[in-house]
Amino acid sequence: MKLSKRLNAINSLITQSYDIVWDCCCDHGFLGMALLERGIAKQINFVDIIPELMEALEQSLQQFEQGKSLPSWQVRCEDVAQIKLPTGAKQVIVIAGVGGDLCLKLIEQIIANNPHSLKQLSFIICPIMHLYKVRAGLKACNLQLDSEQIIVENKRFYEVLQVSFNATGTITKTGAHMWDTHNPQHHQYQQQLLDHYTRMLNKDRVYYQKVITEYQRVFER
Repeated sequence: MKLSKRLNAINSLITQSYDIVWDCCCDHGFLGMALLERGIAKQINFVDIIPELMEALEQSLQQFEQGKSLPSWQVRCEDVAQIKLPTGAKQVIVIAGVGGDLCLKLIEQIIANNPHSLKQLSFIICPIMHLYKVRAGLKACNLQLDSEQIIVENKRFYEVLQVSFNATGTITKTGAHMWDTHNPQHHQYQQQLLDHYTRMLNKDRVYYQKVITEYQRVFER
């Protein structure tokens, strides 16, 4: 199955064998289908709150599995923030294609609702915008960094982060390991961020000037 550049990056990060993969805000379910074909997990759960979308996805999955030997899967039409994680299971939650504010809110609520299921839990996220705020929020949740990367797709820039509670990397607000000083696209992304936060200065000059200063220094590391 051909995936978009973003979904392919997420797919490539899932290299361990999991008990459960949660494909959240899953749209057409392409990532989860690719994971089903790979057999990387015992179960793939597709979760979104839009009934029409999930009904269509269930039909697609039923057709997709015909003639194949695939792991177990479930289509769950529910609020991602309210999912209940089984204890003792090794699982990863994927959240992509939603705004940064919503993405962070979902993660915070999942953590709050499942305090006994966090030891073997990891997140892979690719939010749309507001990554500075998302990163600050992840750090406040005591999550640690497994990996981070910049993806360019259809002339738009995205960050893909893999985080967990037992990783060893430190989450920074502007990213530490994803920047490549020799990559012109990364310089373009930096400038796009600087332009955005410069336009925000009239809302809170002290705060956004701090953000600008931090992004100005990303290639100094």
